[in-house]
Amino acid sequence: MADLSTNERLYIWGRNLFQQQQEPVVWAGSVLAAAARKMGRSPEIDEALILAEREDLWPRGREFFDRIRRRSLSSEDPMAEGQVLYFALAELVAKLAHNAAGQRPPFDHDSGWRVGPTAYRLAAAMDDPELHQHLTGALGGWPQDI
Repeated sequence: MADLSTNERLYIWGRNLFQQQQEPVVWAGSVLAAAARKMGRSPEIDEALILAEREDLWPRGREFFDRIRRRSLSSEDPMAEGQVLYFALAELVAKLAHNAAGQRPPFDHDSGWRVGPTAYRLAAAMDDPELHQHLTGALGGWPQDI
């Protein structure tokens, strides 16, 4: 893997990590919850956390995604890099819920593969040891070769 770029190695790690999950939506929600412990809350983040926990809401994943995306792209209150990555995690939770519910059209098949890499980038962007620790616990560790 030494000849692969960092992005490619992160993608492979993220795929392997995701494929190990028994309950992918709940797992992605736990990664988001770990980030929320340090990144703060918003209505959109709270909705994504509730969505991850309630399978009966999963069919509404696209609706949740649209609200999260509108907030993350808002020009009225632009976000710094860390917030963009944080909201990207929330978007991934919504995508996974939508796909797990079997809704059409599905989001990208590899949406779940990006949870780990997005959390990795969030930890790096924020340079906060406590956030890093929370995310490490939720993910079960970091890639060894990056």
